[in-house]
Amino acid sequence: MNLNFSTVLSALGSDAVLRIANAIRPAGDYLFASLLPERNRATYQASSGSMTVRATMAGMVGMDSPYPPTGVVDSSTFLEATVKVANQPYLPEAAIRELQTLMQAASGAGAGVVTVDAVAEALNFLNKVVIQPHIDTAEYLRGEALVGGAIDWTFNQKRLQVNFGVPAANMLANRTGTAAYGGTASMLWADINALRKALRYNVRIFVLHPELIDVIVSNAANSLAIIGQDGSSFQIRRNVGTNSTPSSDARETVTLVGYDKEGEILDPANAGQTIKVPFMPKGKILAVGNNAESGYRVGQGSTNDPVDALALGYTHIGPTVEGGGVPGRWARLFTPEHMQMQLHGQGVSNLMPVIEAPAKIAVASTDMPV
Repeated sequence: MNLNFSTVLSALGSDAVLRIANAIRPAGDYLFASLLPERNRATYQASSGSMTVRATMAGMVGMDSPYPPTGVVDSSTFLEATVKVANQPYLPEAAIRELQTLMQAASGAGAGVVTVDAVAEALNFLNKVVIQPHIDTAEYLRGEALVGGAIDWTFNQKRLQVNFGVPAANMLANRTGTAAYGGTASMLWADINALRKALRYNVRIFVLHPELIDVIVSNAANSLAIIGQDGSSFQIRRNVGTNSTPSSDARETVTLVGYDKEGEILDPANAGQTIKVPFMPKGKILAVGNNAESGYRVGQGSTNDPVDALALGYTHIGPTVEGGGVPGRWARLFTPEHMQMQLHGQGVSNLMPVIEAPAKIAVASTDMPV
């Protein structure tokens, strides 16, 4: 039994890797991908524009008088170039030697020995080491867009800056000192109500890091009871009065959805080391509203599309030059002519989060305990 990745790649065919790479989608536990789903688009520009005609009440007129004008037109446009992200990992000779040893043992050892599938190893390398970093980067940028209302990311001496137009009033002041959610005069419930108000009491989800959930539920000053739990999501209710009576105010019962997924980046201070980056910042509460359009949107016809009515935005995945202008991510596996002892991978994405309804985002902030 022989492990030769050049032979394996020839057997897969020239377009197999590209087809598989574009079939890979963010897993269900990528929460921000569910809010801004990925869509393959044919352009290198991420754009979104809308024109909404809002109906205003008809007014009184005298007999034989001209009709008064009614209706207000709102328009918005988002246009940004996609950002190109790329990587080139490789499987070193030491790892391939280990695979060869396993395959040789499997070929002659008999029962009980785990066999090694060379094709599966190549595709696992494609999935986990080449494409997964692109999905992580997209999720990180979605988090920056949703939680910060803007992207300000510096990597490889290049800086990406994008502002998504989230209303300033929807970004609540950071709570510090005793007013922090872990403090003795915590302003948690005031901020929860402020988030609800900013989204007109039409909140789809509250998202925060589990470490912040722990700070909140562990602080007696927040005067709450946990009345339900599903994994990392907690339903809490405020207690009021000296006897800690459960509040009858529906606004003071809330479900906090914990999101602790992380990506890894190279540590600039320590060569060869990595540091973990949470997609959900630890000192933030992200509130996302449901859509409830009240106007006629040009191009939608006489009835609003119920799917579009739920859309907060999307993640634009553009074409690549490397892929011949075909929409979607590009990837390849190869063994370099001068380095036949290695398996290399390359991946490229042109992507950009697009927020089409920035007014449906509100964020609260708090200092975290040291």
